[in-house]
Amino acid sequence: MMGPAFAAAFTGTAIEFFETLVIAYAIVRAGYAREAWSAVVLGHALVFGFAWLLFPLRDVLPLQWLRLGAALLLTAMGLHWTQKSLRRLIKGRRPRWAEDPLAKLDIRPAAAAAPFSWWVFLVMAKSSLVEAGEILIVVFPIAAATTAWWAVGAGVAAGIGAVCLLALLLHRQLKQVPEVKLKLAVGLLLSALGLSWLVELSMEGGLPVLPWNA
Repeated sequence: MMGPAFAAAFTGTAIEFFETLVIAYAIVRAGYAREAWSAVVLGHALVFGFAWLLFPLRDVLPLQWLRLGAALLLTAMGLHWTQKSLRRLIKGRRPRWAEDPLAKLDIRPAAAAAPFSWWVFLVMAKSSLVEAGEILIVVFPIAAATTAWWAVGAGVAAGIGAVCLLALLLHRQLKQVPEVKLKLAVGLLLSALGLSWLVELSMEGGLPVLPWNA
């Protein structure tokens, strides 16, 4: 399961980190570079540190429950992203964070040589925590259920690295990236992966036995 685990971790991480980077880049262009990048690093460090604290759960929870939980979570997340992206494609709309990130955060351009803004830092840190938390929701169950910890870790690192490289290459053209279509593709991928795991569990007889159907 190393290949599917890497793919799910890579795509899930990339699509969520892309949202973080677009918002951060808009804040940087508004004159708050220190606030934006420090908040991105802190938010992701806190969430990934929390993930490290969850690491011992792999030895506590039964593998069949972890596999079932990962399959259901991936399927639900994938279907949610798919229907939301389809709705936006049909209406020809983009998410507000892509069209006007600063309007969503209620941040105005900074004056020249402005002091460090703790308000901007906290607002960006909140966005960073939320997006990093969604990455964790996708990747931790995959790693716990497949025991492919290195593959999932590599997928997360590769996803963040790929988005950073994309940002360096595109720079001010970041808003031209078709994020709705990308999220739709990732949603379909996660749904397919989760459903395939559910089918595998069913065929293997690995679904947990519940009290009412024992």
